[in-house]
This record gives sequence, C-alpha cells and structure tokens, in this order.
Amino acid sequence: MLQAPLYTDTVIIFGCAILVFFLFFFYLLIIQLHKRRILHQKEMTDLKVQYDQTILQSQLEIQEQTFRNISQEIHDNIGQALSLAKLNLNTISGANLEEKIGVTENLLTKAIADLRDLSKSLHGEKITDIGLIAAIEHELNIVEKSVGIKTTFACEQDALDLSGEQVIVVFRMFQEILNNTLKHAKASAINVTIDSEDNGKTNIKVADNGVGFDILALDDKKTGIGLKNMRQRAKLIKGDVQIRSTAGKGTTVTISVQSTSNIFTL
Repeated sequence: MLQAPLYTDTVIIFGCAILVFFLFFFYLLIIQLHKRRILHQKEMTDLKVQYDQTILQSQLEIQEQTFRNISQEIHDNIGQALSLAKLNLNTISGANLEEKIGVTENLLTKAIADLRDLSKSLHGEKITDIGLIAAIEHELNIVEKSVGIKTTFACEQDALDLSGEQVIVVFRMFQEILNNTLKHAKASAINVTIDSEDNGKTNIKVADNGVGFDILALDDKKTGIGLKNMRQRAKLIKGDVQIRSTAGKGTTVTISVQSTSNIFTL
C-alpha cells in the first residue's frame, strides 16, 4: 500500500525533470536563434555598408572618367576647331573673304555641337537620369571621335529593368572594360550589345577584335583589368562577369545582371 504514493511521487519528479529539461532546451534554442538573427542582421548591415561604399566609389570614378573625357575632347576636337577658326579669321583678305568666312562658320558650328555633347557629359555622375542605354551610346561616341576606333551598338529594348544603383555600377564596369580595351587590346573595332532574357536577366556584351590574351595567365595587377574587383561589384548588384578571349582573336566581356527593385532587405 505504501508503494503507490512512492511510485506516484517518482513519476511526478521524473515528469517535472523532463519538463524542466525541455524548458531549458527551448530556452537555449530561443537564445541561439536570437543570436543567429542578430548575427544575420549584422552581416546584412555590413554588406549594405559595403554596397553603399561601392556605389559611392563608382559615382566618383564615373565623375573622374567623365572629366578626363571632357578634357581630352576639349583638347583634341573643340580646341583644334577653335584654333583653325582663329587662323582662318587672321588670314582673311578681300580675295578669299567669302571662303574663309564659310570655313570659319563650319568650324564654329562643329565646336558648338561638340560643346553641346559635352554638356551632357557634365552630368555623367547622374547616369540614372539618362539611363544605361543612352550613357553607353554616348561613351562609345566619345571613343569613336577621340580615338578613331569603330564602334557599333545594338539594343532591342527602349529601357532596361534595372535599379538606379545597378545602372551606376554596371556603367562603371562598362567604362572599366572600355578603358582596358583601349589600353591593351590594340583593337580597331568594338561591338556592344544589350539583351534581356525572359527571366529578367540583362546581358551587356562588349566584344573587340584585338590581340586577345590567355585568360589562365590573367594577372589583375599587370593587366589592370581588375577582374576580381569587377566580380565583387557585380555580386553586390545580383550580377556576374564572364570573359572569353583567344590570342589573336579578340576578347568578349559579358556583364549579366538580374533585375531587382530592392537588392537589400534588412
């Protein structure tokens, strides 16, 4: 008769022990989940800070490149046209008056048109205002006029489904590719195409007919291509960079970006 209460007490104690164990387990689980959530938020915050710094750096680099383009354009084209116009005015005589005025007028018209184009470049850091398509076209026009390399551009879309931040980073990457092509490729032609896939991915392909190179022997420090840096930028905007090159057969660089209206959700 005494064993029944003892058995009941044992069951109660054992049950309480199990209950305490589970309560303690769930407490530890909640603490662990809370720590993981805090860690995740910190990682996302750090990534957002890195992303903002990359956007700012890209804007500054675009501005710097824009000013370099302006300086070169003024020196090579506008300055030359104005110098020739001045020379024509200084050599006017009664015999060639009409001819000299006509030539001078044409030179001044060209200088004014070039200045009008440059006025657009002054807002190059606000590349989102004009859009990626117009910005790339403008950049290729500058290259063709200042360097003499033949450029072609093809895009079936009137507008691209990219956020403002994506446009800034992609355009800076495009400038970097273009600059390295001019420095290293010894190309006579550059072809740029933009296409959008059904899954929302946009591809910007830059191909040249230059000397090409061995990708396996690619050295960022020596070539200046900065592939690692470009891929890091691309990753921040849900993108990727691929390079195909063969010695003597040119190089093709493709930037692929997944359309997204909100890259970071904290």
